[in-house]
Amino acid sequence: MTDITLTNKLLLQFTSLFWKSMDWLYPPRCCNCDRWGFVLCEDCFKLIEPLNRNLCKKCGHPIFGKSSFCEECRLSPPPYTQMRSWTSHIGPTRKAIHALKYKRNLVIGRILAQPLIEMIEKSGWQIDLVVPIPLSKTRMRTRGYNQAALISRYLATSLNIQHSTNCVKRVRDTSTQIDMDVNKRFTNLLDAFYANPATLKKRNILIVDDVITTGATMHNCAKAILNAGAEKIYCLSVARAILRHEKHHQGLASNSALQSL
Repeated sequence: MTDITLTNKLLLQFTSLFWKSMDWLYPPRCCNCDRWGFVLCEDCFKLIEPLNRNLCKKCGHPIFGKSSFCEECRLSPPPYTQMRSWTSHIGPTRKAIHALKYKRNLVIGRILAQPLIEMIEKSGWQIDLVVPIPLSKTRMRTRGYNQAALISRYLATSLNIQHSTNCVKRVRDTSTQIDMDVNKRFTNLLDAFYANPATLKKRNILIVDDVITTGATMHNCAKAILNAGAEKIYCLSVARAILRHEKHHQGLASNSALQSL
């Protein structure tokens, strides 16, 4: 057994024991229905519908018609090899991510990582290194943790893949993007990331985030990693916001409306 395999196995065992102890000391409640004994109960988990039909083969956005690629990816291919999300950012998923990010319900990160692990096992992706979308120093100080890193670390440990939170960094603080349109999001994130070539060159990289909205964050992070010499870049998130009134990709917004699920 290799050192990394043994280390990951021990880490998983310790993590499992730790959270079982916490559940005994402080019984959790479902973040969606408030049922006692679960951070996300089985009934609410079953309400979550995976995004797995009629997706653009490149960016993973839902499309309609016979084409394999959305218009944006045909006109301006993104810097990543492929991007996928487990589900839509609605219902129980939205509440779970909110609890993870803003209520310090950290065990949810482990629960949300599990479907991503299953997706990777079925994807055929050959991954050398897993990296989370980094937070700015300001947000890291305020929140105390990176929710994407909680998910990506458990994913990487379970799959016995190397994980790093140091090779990709935000080199400047960016404004909150909640109220920004698609063009402003892309402009806001230009040159916001630095990727270390010494770690990334000629390697296949998986970028992990909790939510993809317009794709601006993933796009700019993937671009930095590609410029650092990475071979292939895969992007994966727990959830995806299905936009109704924006065409998204590489900042090329238009007035046409996206069809939605």
